[in-house]
Amino acid sequence: MLLLYLLATTNQAQDAPWLVNVTHGLKLLAVVVVADATLTMYKAFCKERNTVIICVLTAALLLTLPSLFIQMSVLIAAAIVGMLLKKPTETTPAETLSRQAKGKVNTLPLIIFAALFAGLPLLTQSPIWLTIFADFYQSGSLVFGGGHVVLPMLQQALGEAIDTERFLLGYAAAQAVPGPMFSLSAFLGADLLVNEPLTGALIATVAIFLPGFLLVLGFHGAWESLAEKPKVAGAVWGINAAVVGLLMSALYQPVFTSAIISPVDMAAVIVGFFALRTMKIPILAVVASFISFGYVVAL
Repeated sequence: MLLLYLLATTNQAQDAPWLVNVTHGLKLLAVVVVADATLTMYKAFCKERNTVIICVLTAALLLTLPSLFIQMSVLIAAAIVGMLLKKPTETTPAETLSRQAKGKVNTLPLIIFAALFAGLPLLTQSPIWLTIFADFYQSGSLVFGGGHVVLPMLQQALGEAIDTERFLLGYAAAQAVPGPMFSLSAFLGADLLVNEPLTGALIATVAIFLPGFLLVLGFHGAWESLAEKPKVAGAVWGINAAVVGLLMSALYQPVFTSAIISPVDMAAVIVGFFALRTMKIPILAVVASFISFGYVVAL
């Protein structure tokens, strides 16, 4: 996270012309990473005809009507469809008793989670730091299935507050540093609060991790038994299929449309995808290769 914060502030100072060359290569890297994540999630969550249908319809809808409201509506609809269509799995009485004994839901963290989720968007006339907190909290609350889903969530939540190229630069750079994808928040927070970048980075980082922290406290020791309930399992089944479609739509817009500007770019993406997916080349080596590519193309 510190490295991403430093990258954001270095570029804000406009004393690093090398970043102009690096940005293009990193945007192409973002195409490779998102494509790889999409395929991985598709194989994990779209194993049945109904899940494939949910995925495809989600992608088509979000490509046609891209907005945070549509994203949230699609996830809710997918949860409802999952509860209706998913058939419950059979468990033995011994397994049922074992899961029921593991723990109970802690309601206080969940009440705080729900209150912040519902209340923060209502603060329309709030100062900028609270707006940043609200946007990142909402995005962190809606990430299902994997960290890469934060890409379309944040991109829609922030809207025009941050330039698409800057957004993809931060996303691609997050691949080169250790830690979860949520570390992208440090870069974006510093970029959104230019006069106080450290404050912006801290607010965004705390906000995006807070929902998960509250949910862990709420469901600690109880999620396994809760997830076995047919309706809950069905909702998760539907949501997981929908987020694949959500990520698929983000792969095209803004990732692909912002990065691919020539046949050479497309060739680099194909080679990079093959290197990462099939040859299993370490991600740091792939990052270095795309940075070098950016320099070569810029010459």
